[in-house]
Amino acid sequence: MIRSEIRRILTEVINEKFGQQSELNFSVEVPENEEHGDYSTNAALVLAKILGKKPMEVANEIISKLETRSYKPEAIQPGFINFFAPPEVLYKELSGVLEKKNSYGNSDIGKNKKARVEYISANPTGPIHVGNARGGPLGETIARVLEKSGYEVLREYFHNDAGSQVEKMGKTIWYWYKKELGEETEFPEGGYQGEYPKEIAKKVLEKFGEKLSEKDLPKLTKFGIEKIWEENQSTIQKLGIEFNEVVKESELLSSGKTEKIVEKLKNLGVAKEHDGALWLAPQDEFLEDKEAVLVRSNGQPTYFASDAAYHREKFESGSDLVIDILGSNHHGHVPRLKALAKVFGFDPEKFLVVLYQYVRIKRGKEVINMSKRAGNFVTAREVLDEVGRDSFNFSILLHSANSHIDFDLELAKKQSEENPVYYAQYAYARCCSILNKLQATSYKLQATNFSLLKEPVALGLIKKLLQFPEVVEDAARDFQVQRLPRYATELAKIFHNFYEKCRVITDDESLTQARLNLVLATKLVLKNTLNLLNIDTPEKM
Repeated sequence: MIRSEIRRILTEVINEKFGQQSELNFSVEVPENEEHGDYSTNAALVLAKILGKKPMEVANEIISKLETRSYKPEAIQPGFINFFAPPEVLYKELSGVLEKKNSYGNSDIGKNKKARVEYISANPTGPIHVGNARGGPLGETIARVLEKSGYEVLREYFHNDAGSQVEKMGKTIWYWYKKELGEETEFPEGGYQGEYPKEIAKKVLEKFGEKLSEKDLPKLTKFGIEKIWEENQSTIQKLGIEFNEVVKESELLSSGKTEKIVEKLKNLGVAKEHDGALWLAPQDEFLEDKEAVLVRSNGQPTYFASDAAYHREKFESGSDLVIDILGSNHHGHVPRLKALAKVFGFDPEKFLVVLYQYVRIKRGKEVINMSKRAGNFVTAREVLDEVGRDSFNFSILLHSANSHIDFDLELAKKQSEENPVYYAQYAYARCCSILNKLQATSYKLQATNFSLLKEPVALGLIKKLLQFPEVVEDAARDFQVQRLPRYATELAKIFHNFYEKCRVITDDESLTQARLNLVLATKLVLKNTLNLLNIDTPEKM
């Protein structure tokens, strides 16, 4: 990568000129303004503070040692150093894109390391709603980015199929089951609204007939939760996601793992009696919110107790990274989980929680708050059925996890450049169309002289292609995966511009070969980018 090469050269020059500065934390970034070079660094600004010198003085001292290197540097106020990559460097790097193909963008950041990523883990008592579903594309893309960066990744889902919410759903289904039998009964307190409990009650009637009595409520509840789980699995598959492991709360309870973790926490001295209940109390301090309760005053373990058992398995699994993707409403859960990581001897720096904000569904200017079937929310399945996985994923991933989303159904369905996923896919299809036409004429791509690519639009396209590994590396380090769809959109825009300004097939065979290989490189990088986003790459549109 050009960026890592510039960083290496800078580090070498700084150490040579100013002595060992191994802890110097400086950045090398692509500037927004092209006039500021292909890359820019704040190294002189950072170093000036340490040395007690003026930043521009330090910048010029660094440049004096850089002038013999491959990249043309310049210093600008207040002390940034800009680098311009010469064409010969671009051509050499472009050859590497064509050589690596699908592996272009791979790195060894996570070589010989393991990561576990938990995502979606939706409420078990209803269809997956759009809010939970946001964690799907987010978690899957993080998993794919980590895999491309060398990690062995385990995708996991926690199915909390036990507890009071499950009991309420069972009572709700029982209510509708009795109604189906024509019996009058009272709707349970805190019961679930919407059409889907009625649908399950009908399936209960089909399965068990009219013979169920109130003592069969556990059996009815189990059946209902399993039906919801099957439906949600179908939605997850429609999202294009396949989990390696599903952990069920009911199994943690029945196996005694939840009970054992409570005892272990007591033995470690981090679980204390308070108000008749047992609380997690690391360092003899009670965590402030009531959700830190492990065992209720009635002796029943809480969801948090089972979650503690589940996270103990994560922390003791030998993983180098443990990642939870959770809705922002779980923010209070994070300090408890961080506390558990320390209790179980897992480095809290390697336990990362990504919180995402809510999604509001709109149809044009109209806000859609709920569906008839779900009652008080919009289901993910309804949105997926209307706009498809590709538009859903791209629209969700365009935004930082910590920002709210207004998801416009009408925009997501448009087949025009207004819809960013269509725009990116169309660039890929255009590449395929050009290359497929040549295959039909038996024309073969050959080794090429890239120095013929002198037009600014061609050089700009090469530069954008060469940024792909850097985008992947950054996303693997900080999980800001919105970089990827934004990169795909920018690459598509630059390619469309290149296509409109430069004829690919010309009378000059050498120039044609150079441009065709540039098209092939664009196709490869677009495919690699869209694959990370779990988005299809259609050859025709």
